[in-house]
Amino acid sequence: MKQENRHQAILYAVMRQGYVSIESLAEELGVSSQTIRRDISELDRTGMLERRPGGASCRTTILNSTYDARQVEDFKDKERIARTIAEYIPDNSSIFLTLGTTVEVIAYALLERSGLMVITNNVVAALTLNKKTDFEVVLASGYMRKSSNGLVGESTIEFVNGFQCDYVITSTGGISEADGHLLDYHTADVSVAQCMMRNANKVLLAASRSKIGRQAVVRVAPLKTVDVLFTNSPVPSRLEEVAQAAGVELIAC
Repeated sequence: MKQENRHQAILYAVMRQGYVSIESLAEELGVSSQTIRRDISELDRTGMLERRPGGASCRTTILNSTYDARQVEDFKDKERIARTIAEYIPDNSSIFLTLGTTVEVIAYALLERSGLMVITNNVVAALTLNKKTDFEVVLASGYMRKSSNGLVGESTIEFVNGFQCDYVITSTGGISEADGHLLDYHTADVSVAQCMMRNANKVLLAASRSKIGRQAVVRVAPLKTVDVLFTNSPVPSRLEEVAQAAGVELIAC
């Protein structure tokens, strides 16, 4: 297949799926993984898509990858972060959990803890945590946003405002390289997350190293509102700089 045709096929797959892996593209197009890596690098340089660990995704500030794509993207990094956060959380704590596939992985890791009370609008996380008989899981009211498997809306915010928790565990769509501001894609999701952050004694942010410099349209909060940032090792130097400038504790997983 000619390079031009491969590029068109890769772009179509990314637009259709949100995120595609190098392996799946190589199999679909009948070429080597090395060839696909070169194609993705070229398309990334021209601004047609964004290169990601193990694949590529849409280059846009208003659309996130599909839910299925986000579940597999950076999965090993998410697992390491999740285990570290689970070790950080004391037993018998109260926790807010926001939306996001990273938070869903963290919910699974939290099954190792005991006596947690969890307030969340994340349906997948709630179902995961409900397996523990010594956990109290409180699922917020609201309307279901299918692309995130989460509950949002004014009733969700009103519900969350009835609680004050020890911790909030949240993720982010991106972190601005310019000022370290947390960014995301949907105002409804962000409004609930902001409410949880205000009502928590300590804000824990889970963000894989690929989040630094990733653009999104909604400004969530300045990085200085975060108490502890959990990310992957090796930590990008720019992420270290913005965390230090914001006075945020940085834990490499």
